Amino acid sequence: MSTNKKTARIVGTLYIIGTVAGILSVVFTQPVANAQDYFAAVMANENRAIIGALFILLMGLVLAMVPIALFPLLKKFNEVFALGYVLFRGAFETITYFAMAICWLLLASFA
Repeated sequence: MSTNKKTARIVGTLYIIGTVAGILSVVFTQPVANAQDYFAAVMANENRAIIGALFILLMGLVLAMVPIALFPLLKKFNEVFALGYVLFRGAFETITYFAMAICWLLLASFA
């Protein structure tokens, strides 16, 4: 199998895992997110909020791995842009989804 096909399969698998984890995070956090009183909803559904936060964390970690998996392929065209993609997209995914997961976990711990 060629290297490009292998990279494409890895990136495709990562996107699928990230998408499924994102959908599951919405499924688990929907009762809390749609509630009038967040703290009461979190108290009633604390485990669902924690599981949803873990799925958000999984989604962030998997999507942060996409630029790393694409780096060897993109490096062939332009190494500076490939490194910039890894740094900015990886940092964006990591920081954004870590912050979201921490917010959900803090919401669950304070309720």
